[in-house]
Amino acid sequence: MYNRFRQAELAIARIGLASIVIIILAGGVGRSVGHPLIWSLEVAMVIFAWVSVLAIDYALQKRRHIGVDAVVRLFPHIARRCCTWFNETLILIFLGCGVWYGYSFTFATAGSQLPVTGLSSAWLNSAVPTGCVLMFINTALHMVSGCPESEEVSEL
Repeated sequence: MYNRFRQAELAIARIGLASIVIIILAGGVGRSVGHPLIWSLEVAMVIFAWVSVLAIDYALQKRRHIGVDAVVRLFPHIARRCCTWFNETLILIFLGCGVWYGYSFTFATAGSQLPVTGLSSAWLNSAVPTGCVLMFINTALHMVSGCPESEEVSEL
């Protein structure tokens, strides 16, 4: 089930990215022939926010975010493991704050609308806290599985 969710998340991100390209292209063509699609940039912006958080979550699932570990790699194995657990705990705390404050902001601004389309700004603002929820779940699952080391670190 979890693997299907990951695949669906990636498929949605890919469809969103393709949609952005098509919408921006249609907007540009429309402007060049004298019939601009004034809503195109606004809709693309909302889709971009969602595609971004889904892509960030996918990178987190694969443990592909940038890490500065030049000093940590010099530590003995047990110290590296302690640093990993400490970092993952900090990440959970940060993501939890992102969820709490992100949804608070989303609900506080839900009454406002995007200027061109009239969509609720909640469609845009809820992308970040929703991404934080997804990343929180994935980080928690990573911790439950024992924070397995990536191949690069374990080769040392």
